[in-house]
Amino acid sequence: MEVTPFELERLLEKKMAERAVQNLIGRFCHLNTARRDQDILDIWSKAPDARIEQPWGVYDGPEGVRRFFTEEMPAHDDLEARRGDLSVDCLSTAVIEVATDVKTARGAWFSQGIRTDKKDGAPLCRWYWTKLAADFIYEDGTWKIWHMAVFPLLEADYETPWYEMPKLTQEAFSRYKADRKPTARYLWSFHEDNDYPLGHPATPKPYDNFDLEVGYGY
Repeated sequence: MEVTPFELERLLEKKMAERAVQNLIGRFCHLNTARRDQDILDIWSKAPDARIEQPWGVYDGPEGVRRFFTEEMPAHDDLEARRGDLSVDCLSTAVIEVATDVKTARGAWFSQGIRTDKKDGAPLCRWYWTKLAADFIYEDGTWKIWHMAVFPLLEADYETPWYEMPKLTQEAFSRYKADRKPTARYLWSFHEDNDYPLGHPATPKPYDNFDLEVGYGY
């Protein structure tokens, strides 16, 4: 099949964008473990509709994203809050699609995570596996995270088999103050009585340019 110079150039642009997006999400995970909140904000889009969605709700706009990372999570400068804190996300099973116009991209991953925080003053170690989905935008000459949505997969104390854990409910997240409710119709995580939701979130499919029908975090 004959390929025109334009098609070859566009294919190269898409492959470069795919690599940049994969590096960007990996960089986010490294920064998040170190609670480098300002560095995270530097790689996030400044677009008015930027956002991050967590299982308990959505944080809208650059101010909402800033508030999530600097107030809802242990801030980098808050040494007391960070003492004993460890949050690690190891992403796998990447599915990345770059738009035909190479202005946006989408990706979905599984995250095999651990959390170490405190409960009643004592360390609490937990498995925390999620599904992470994100939109990316080419902004001011570089790729930025635009929208991110995190969906629970399983959560369990380290010493407890996850099938013995109680169902995850919104009461577990009552301390957080999101801007609005989550977009997911219901809170899902593994429980022996639950069926796995195959399309939640949907993995990205090839697309030409961005619209609300293909975006995450709405």
